[in-house]
Amino acid sequence: MKTKLKLTTFLLAGLAFSANAQKTTITKAALPASAQTFLKTHFAGQEPSYIIKDKETFSTDYKVQFANNIEIEFDAKGNWEEVDGNHTSIPAAIVPKTIASYVKANFANTTVTKISKDYNGYEVDISNGLELEFNSKGSFLRIDN
Repeated sequence: MKTKLKLTTFLLAGLAFSANAQKTTITKAALPASAQTFLKTHFAGQEPSYIIKDKETFSTDYKVQFANNIEIEFDAKGNWEEVDGNHTSIPAAIVPKTIASYVKANFANTTVTKISKDYNGYEVDISNGLELEFNSKGSFLRIDN
């Protein structure tokens, strides 16, 4: 009985240790190629303040931050998951056209300050403080408070 308890304790401790994320600072050249292309396309001439590779047990993510506080998160393959302007406008070319058209038509004089995407769709923050939700095709779903 004591042996099983020791073994269980040892396994749980090992599992907890392996679940810890390993965060390391990397260079732009160490990012996946698609993330490098995204940065060259939308942030040409800007050098990141830092880039962090966050390696967890089952996933790897990258976080890039610029001096103007814009933050970008990429998945392991270098696909963007979130672009956060931290209450300032993000490059308009990042926002899918259907979403940009909806925002322009329904919320004149606002800009997109944050966009995140996943398999369900997009969440978009605009400069008037509203958060909008869209499906994966860019169709408006609702305002989220």
